[in-house]
Amino acid sequence: MEPDRSDHPEGPGVSARRSPGGHRPGAPGPLTSDRLTPDRLTPDRLTLDRPTLDRVRGRLLGVGYRITGTWADAEDAADEALARLVALDPGAAPDNVEAWLTTVTTRLCLDRLRRRKREDYIGAWLPEPVDTALLPEALAEQRDDLRIAVLLAYEQLGSDERAAFVLREAYALPYAEIAEILGAAAPTVRQWVSRARHHLDTDLRPPEPASPALIEQLVGAVMSGDLDATVAALTGDARVVSDSNGKVNAARRDIVGARKSAYFLVKAMELADDGRIAPVEVNGEFALAFHSRGVLRVAHLGVADGLVTRIYFHSNPAKLTRLALPEGFEPGPGG
Repeated sequence: MEPDRSDHPEGPGVSARRSPGGHRPGAPGPLTSDRLTPDRLTPDRLTLDRPTLDRVRGRLLGVGYRITGTWADAEDAADEALARLVALDPGAAPDNVEAWLTTVTTRLCLDRLRRRKREDYIGAWLPEPVDTALLPEALAEQRDDLRIAVLLAYEQLGSDERAAFVLREAYALPYAEIAEILGAAAPTVRQWVSRARHHLDTDLRPPEPASPALIEQLVGAVMSGDLDATVAALTGDARVVSDSNGKVNAARRDIVGARKSAYFLVKAMELADDGRIAPVEVNGEFALAFHSRGVLRVAHLGVADGLVTRIYFHSNPAKLTRLALPEGFEPGPGG
């Protein structure tokens, strides 16, 4: 069982003065960067100007999103970490603000990740898609590990293993610092990172992004109702994964196999007689937005050996709020 560190998420060297209910007396609620103005960070060592604050918050969002796969959780954790920084007594101020915030955010995200894994979710779970243009600039430059297929592969890692890998690979933190954040020994952290890297390079290897030409080929085959041409664009073990949490009509189990997947896609298009399709850029890669009968779906494609091997359908309205969509493509009820 993984240790629960939620009682001391402030990080090493900072006391966690809390009431019996678990909250620090007088601590403010979560803040957004618009509310967290530099004049609120009164101790000299905590003063952050607007550009620095935005950069730091962007980094925290990147950490949180990679760990949880959910932008909402990343925002909550980043803003709670910043709020806790504001609430610190001057005498408890950390020497390294960014390291302290990274520690708090990481631990808060691990708490959210573990809690989510205990919750019931109807059908398959997919990471929350985010419009590439909405990502902080620093994150947009590191797009590959923000792809849905990569974030989904992270889901197969243990919580601490995942956090250690993210902090090492995405942010190049020293093993000793990661060990301090996770409350583990440095050799253990090295093992976690090595094991995660091995898994992601072998049995958890994420599919590659789809090229525009392959997407055009598959869409053309599906829209024309050509079952054989659709099958020809898929790998033999192709899989359709739908995430709706039961909020809209969607397959609750993965559809596996080229012919079954092709049949599902062709029939779905035939039933969507009022459907519209538009390209969108999500998580640094090309995707398709489908709108039919008042329901929005966003589809990502994963590729292996030049053929489509995974089709990820995002249908949960609660996870489709951070996309730049064409007019008329808004999520329906339930978001």
